[in-house]
Amino acid sequence: MYNAALRLLVYHGAQRMGSVESADSLQWMPCFDDVGEVKLVCAATPQNRALLRTDARLYNLDTPGIAAIIVSVQLASDTLQMTVRGRFGLDLLSRRVCMGKHTITDAAAGLLQLCRDNLRGLPVSIPQAAGFTAACQEAVDWRDCGSAAVQLAQAGGFGVRVAFDPVTGSESLQLVQGVDRTTPGTENYRGYFSTRMQNLSAVTYTTSTDDYANVVICGGEEPSEGDSFSRYICTVGAVDAAGAARRELWVDGSSVRHKYTEQVNGASVEKSYTEPEYQQALQHYALAALVAHLGSRELKCTAADSPMIFGSDYNLGDRVPVIVEEFGLHATARVARVKIIYEETGRTLCPAFDAFKIEGE
Repeated sequence: MYNAALRLLVYHGAQRMGSVESADSLQWMPCFDDVGEVKLVCAATPQNRALLRTDARLYNLDTPGIAAIIVSVQLASDTLQMTVRGRFGLDLLSRRVCMGKHTITDAAAGLLQLCRDNLRGLPVSIPQAAGFTAACQEAVDWRDCGSAAVQLAQAGGFGVRVAFDPVTGSESLQLVQGVDRTTPGTENYRGYFSTRMQNLSAVTYTTSTDDYANVVICGGEEPSEGDSFSRYICTVGAVDAAGAARRELWVDGSSVRHKYTEQVNGASVEKSYTEPEYQQALQHYALAALVAHLGSRELKCTAADSPMIFGSDYNLGDRVPVIVEEFGLHATARVARVKIIYEETGRTLCPAFDAFKIEGE
C-alpha cells in the first residue's frame, strides 16, 4: 500500500468526513481549460466504503483550491479493492443546460453571463467580472454549461475552474490567466525545460502541410421559402495568394444563422442580425476555421517536474521556455495539464504542454 505522500481528504457537502486510507494508486489530472479527471484505487475498507460515494468531494493537499467530484465507485470482491473515478469541480456546470442560442464576442464576459443566467439554484458562486477581456466569435447553441465553459475558455485562451474552499466547502467559478515565464532576468522567470536539463524527453518535431490551407471560402445559411436574404459566400485569409501557393478550403457555415436566441432575464428572446452584422459573424467563423489549418509544425514531448517544481516555479496556464538542443529548437509552450501519480514506488508529476510557439516563426 502507498500512502506516505498522499493526503486525500473527503467531503460530504461542506463537511470534512475524513481521509482515504490504504490507497494503492491515485492519478490526479487537473487541466487549465478543460474539466480534468481523477482515478483512485484503494482498499475496500469499511471507512473507505463509507467515505467514497458518488458526489463526494476529493481534496488533494498537493493542489490546493480545487476538488474532484466522485462520479463512479466500483467494488471488486476478488481483490477487495475500490476503483473510484471523478471529475474536477468544473463538471458541476454540466448539470445545467445553457438555454437558447448565443453569439459571444467576449469569451470571458460571455462565459460568466451564460453561467449566471442558467444557474437555476446550482450552488456555485459566479464573479461579477473576469477582470480581463477575451475577444472571440463563438456560437453557443443549446448545450450544457460545462461544455460551453470549456468552449469559451479555449476560444478565449484562458483557464476556467470551479474552486473549492476546504474550510467552508463552498464552490466558486474562477477564470484564470497564466503567467508568462519565458523572459530570462524577469521576476517571473524560473528556468526552462530542455533535453540537456533532463526534464524533457521523447521529443518529436513534425513539419507538415497535409491539411494546410491559407484561404477559406465559407458559405452561410441557405434561405428557406419566404426568407428575404441570399446565401452569403465569403473568402478570407491570403486572398491575394495565387498559383500553387494558394491553398483553398471550403467551410460550411450554415450553422451561423440570421436569427438566434438569447436569454434575457431568464426568458428566451429571438433576435436577428442585420445583413452587415451577419456577414461579419460569418467572416469571423471562417477565420476561426482557417486558424485550425494554419499550423504546419507540431512539437510533442514528455516533461518531468525537476528541477522546476509545479506549484512554485510554474502552474497551469503558465507559458514556459522549451529548448531541444539536438535540433537547435527554441520554443515557448503553455502548461495545459499535469498528471500526478501516487503509487507504491512514490509520487511522480508530469506536465503536458500545448500552444507551442516556435522561435523564428
